[in-house]
Amino acid sequence: MTSSIDKVIDLKNKKKYGEAIKLAKSEFRKTKDNCFNREIYDCLRLQNNLEEASKILKKMIKEEPDNISLYKTLAYNYYLLQDYKNALKYYKTVIESEPNNADLHYSTGLMYHYLKDVKNAYKYYQNALKVNPSYAPALNNLGLLYYENNDCESALKFFNKAISVAPSNPEAYHHIGIIQREYKKDGELSVLYLRKAVRLDAKYSENYYQLAITYNAFRDKDNAVLALKKCLELNKNHTKAKALLKKIS
Repeated sequence: MTSSIDKVIDLKNKKKYGEAIKLAKSEFRKTKDNCFNREIYDCLRLQNNLEEASKILKKMIKEEPDNISLYKTLAYNYYLLQDYKNALKYYKTVIESEPNNADLHYSTGLMYHYLKDVKNAYKYYQNALKVNPSYAPALNNLGLLYYENNDCESALKFFNKAISVAPSNPEAYHHIGIIQREYKKDGELSVLYLRKAVRLDAKYSENYYQLAITYNAFRDKDNAVLALKKCLELNKNHTKAKALLKKIS
């Protein structure tokens, strides 16, 4: 005999999400078993309905208030919804239970970063490094914090440290390339770092756009045009690349 949860899963696997949700809700009302809420959450997530998925996660937390993974998932959902205040609330709740989790300190710092709270962003990125001194994302974002606040020497320090612990780190090369162009006025090094970023992440259109800006700034129009065309192949809606290509063509 097929169980109710198996029927829900079968409907979900057949992408009959509405039917699966309806059946799961009915069964949850009868049983109060969170396994049905989990299936509802999965269906909503697969439909990219993160607002309703977050509501279901809150219901699940009421049933399992000690389930830390639910809090993590809810925090990440709010992050995807760009609701950084609520994401921060749940990340900080989880950190109380997992104070030695570098990912959580980093994610908390990232929420503060998005909320433009530089002091707390710095604090939690540093907390991540206390837990794991080789945590490249925290090094990258500390570099970014300093870059955004016009302290490029400190930014370079952290980006270079990020490369030393994670040599295949395109983000650090990307930002060093920009700093070499904008603040060091060194076109050769800017190209060197940005081309490295391109090799490490050939699908990120912004790498090509920044490379094009450097080529153009140092009067290499032909390579600038090639980089802009590649940028637009990857992101046809990159308005700045379109404008620059029109200007220099």
